[in-house]
Amino acid sequence: MKKIKLNLNLYSKTSLIIRIVISIILIALIGVVIGLREEISRKVYNWGEAIENPDFVVHYIDVGQGDATLIEFDDGKNMLIDCGPTSAADELVDYLNQQQVETIDYFLITHPDADHVGGGVHIFQQFQVKNFYRPMYASASEANLQDYPVHETLIYDNVINAAYAEIGSQMFYTSTASSPIEGEKYQVNFLYPDQAYSSTNASSAILQIELDGFKFLFMGDAEIAQENKIIDEYGYSLRADVLKVGHHGASTSTSEELLAYVSPYYAIISVGENSYGHPSQEVISNLTKYNVNYFTTMDEGSITISIKNGALVVGKNQGKMIDYALITVILAMILFITWGVPDFKRKKRASKDIKK
Repeated sequence: MKKIKLNLNLYSKTSLIIRIVISIILIALIGVVIGLREEISRKVYNWGEAIENPDFVVHYIDVGQGDATLIEFDDGKNMLIDCGPTSAADELVDYLNQQQVETIDYFLITHPDADHVGGGVHIFQQFQVKNFYRPMYASASEANLQDYPVHETLIYDNVINAAYAEIGSQMFYTSTASSPIEGEKYQVNFLYPDQAYSSTNASSAILQIELDGFKFLFMGDAEIAQENKIIDEYGYSLRADVLKVGHHGASTSTSEELLAYVSPYYAIISVGENSYGHPSQEVISNLTKYNVNYFTTMDEGSITISIKNGALVVGKNQGKMIDYALITVILAMILFITWGVPDFKRKKRASKDIKK
C-alpha cells in the first residue's frame, strides 16, 4: 500500500500556519460532535436518551392544526385528550395503533371546536371507550338538553351520536363537578369550567395532571380571561413542570401572569400550518422571557414525555434533528479541502522561477 505524503513545501509559511490552525479547529469540532452529541442534543433540543419501559408516557400527537394528547398511566390505563381535526383522523388512529392502544379508559374532549373533536367518530368506531368526558354543550340532536348552549355543527353532532351509540351512559361533563381520576401514582384534576358559557373557548376544559410527582397543565383553548379565573382560584398551586400551551399559541392565551404562576420548565404547542399566525410572536416572547423550553408539533412532529424513577425525558417520533454523521462528514471534507486547495501565491512564484 502506498503511503500518502503531505508535501509541506507546496505552501508558503503564512498559508501553512493558517491551514494548521483551521485543521486544529476542525479536528476539535469533529471530536466535540462525536464525543458530546448526547449533551449537545440535550442543550439544543432538550432531547434525552429514551427511558426503557417508562412508567408514564405523555404523547403530544401531531395532528396538524389541532389537538390530541395520549397519556399512558403506570397501571395500564390511558387517557385521550381531544382527537384533532377530521382531516387527521386516520393519522391519529394509526398513531394509537402504533402504541398498541386497544381500549381508551378516559376520552375527554375539551370543547366542541372542529380541530379538537374531528376525529371523535373514528375513536368511537376503532377503540373501546370506557368513559367519555364531553363539553358542556348540547349537539344539534339533543333538543332535550335545555340547560346547555347548543353547538350545531355536524361534526360535533356526529361525535355525540357516536358516543351514545357506543358507550351509552358512561358520559360526564367537563366541569369542576367531575371527581378526580386517580391511581396510586397519578391524579387527574378538572380545574375548569365551572359552568357552561356561550363561547366555546370560554368553556374549554383545563386539567392539571400529576404523574409520579411531575405536574402537567393542559389549557385546551382557554384564553386569558379563563387563565385569570384559575389564577384567582388556585394561585401558585397551578405550578407545573410541563405546560400544554393554550389555543395553539394564539396571542389571546398564555399571558405573562399565567407563566409567573405556573413556572413551567417545558411548554408544548400543538400547531400545524395555519393562516392565524399561530404560534404568535407574543406567546413565544413570553415563553422566552420566563426561560421556558418550548417545542411545537409543527416543527418537531409528535412529541413524547416519559417518566420513570423520578426522571422526566422529552423525546420525539419524527421531525427535525441534528444529523451528527452528516456534520462529521462535512467537517472532514472541509479538512481535506483545506489541504487540497493549492497555494496560488506559491504556485505563481514557482512558475516565475521556472521561466527564469
